[in-house]
Amino acid sequence: MMKLSVIMPVFNAERYLREAIDSIINQSYTDWELIIINDGSIDCSENIIKSYTDTRLRYYKNEQNIGLIQTLNKGIDLCKGAYIARMDADDIAEKDRFGIQIAFLENNKEYALCGSDAKVIDENNIETGKILNLQSNEYLQINLLFSVPFIHPTILIRSEVLKDNYFDTEYKHAEDYELWCRIANSHKVANIGNFLLRYRWHSSNVSVTNSEKQEEIKNRIICRELKNIDLQPSEKELYLHKVTFQQFDSKFSIKKETFDDYSELDSWFQKIINANRNLQKYNEAALISFLWSRWIVLCISQKRYRKILKPQFSSYKLPILSRTFKLLLFLRKKA
Repeated sequence: MMKLSVIMPVFNAERYLREAIDSIINQSYTDWELIIINDGSIDCSENIIKSYTDTRLRYYKNEQNIGLIQTLNKGIDLCKGAYIARMDADDIAEKDRFGIQIAFLENNKEYALCGSDAKVIDENNIETGKILNLQSNEYLQINLLFSVPFIHPTILIRSEVLKDNYFDTEYKHAEDYELWCRIANSHKVANIGNFLLRYRWHSSNVSVTNSEKQEEIKNRIICRELKNIDLQPSEKELYLHKVTFQQFDSKFSIKKETFDDYSELDSWFQKIINANRNLQKYNEAALISFLWSRWIVLCISQKRYRKILKPQFSSYKLPILSRTFKLLLFLRKKA
């Protein structure tokens, strides 16, 4: 049994496909199979795929276009490896990606999956930015309550976990966010602080072409996760819940809106802390520090510096102050 299966869906990807496949073939880790599924491409994608003679490539062709989610689930069924990695047909994996990620999961049996950081490239392979995410399980669990803290094509996951948790067609355009939340509710998760992927950002990305629908689905997921701690946010509370991520972590260049609802945001964050205190789903010190770091980010972006140290939900206990400071250092690198 081989160690790793890599799933690569392909749909009209001729422009970048060869670079993506070559980046898998050139991996320093060699015990893998690459499952390429052509989802009804009408360009030269098939000719490119068939030009390879490496026997580790397994090529499948859908009779008609069935969409990303069903293609991914088909790929999961085809995987033979102990681990499964995701790879998009327009990205580039760094040479040591698989070796580093497999070593992490081999040495940390309690973890179900790991992602990594990524360098963002454009249509011409020019680096335009970097994506850094939190690494520890306790913060990723909290982060999932607000947004996606993983880059989908960096994920490497234990096969038995993914085969028990397929992508859900009810969450199209945010199916990865829903899946990571579902898995994290019963497993530990991590990110590795290495740049293991060159992630291509262009006008055809799902987050660009379906941003409005994607936001609706994300709202459903957030509300479901909040329900796990017995919270059902009003429309205003949902806005407050998301505001620091929308204003600071958005992939898009959006105008920073004026924000004045600090008292209501303070109350909402306290509501989250109280709900968690009853169920103890998250580490309380980590939760307070995470919320305080988001509060500070918002205050700085709005130039409301006097409010930084005044939220009622915060705590001046040394462990929380230390955690908050470290999170702010991370957010500074992320900016």
